[in-house]
Amino acid sequence: MERSYREAEASETAYVVVRGRLEFDPALMPRTDLSGMPEGRELPARIEGKGLTEGGFDTPFRQDLTLEAQCLGAWCATAEPGAEVLAFIESGAEGYRLVLSPCGGMMFAEPSGEDLERVEACYQGSMCEDAG
Repeated sequence: MERSYREAEASETAYVVVRGRLEFDPALMPRTDLSGMPEGRELPARIEGKGLTEGGFDTPFRQDLTLEAQCLGAWCATAEPGAEVLAFIESGAEGYRLVLSPCGGMMFAEPSGEDLERVEACYQGSMCEDAG
């Protein structure tokens, strides 16, 4: 998570960090296909939860967004609608975008209290090192 935080912080793209429930139609997600090279997809989604501020995850956040589910080789990103997530969401002129990779990255399902505390610490300027 700390790596994702640092990537978002160093990016020229603006990000918001949100803890919430991600909703989308799972039938629209690309599927891993070991016999071929599936293509990634963009699909509509919505997240409802709390955005990260100096005080923690305390600002209501409800937004429609584009979910970009990427595929690498035969493997595609996965996600479960309705799951509690910690997401690093791009914020730009065209709206909000959450990029999912089959290798992890900008969204974490069912974050623990410790996970959330580590990201809050990064935001507040504390050491932001990967837990190991």
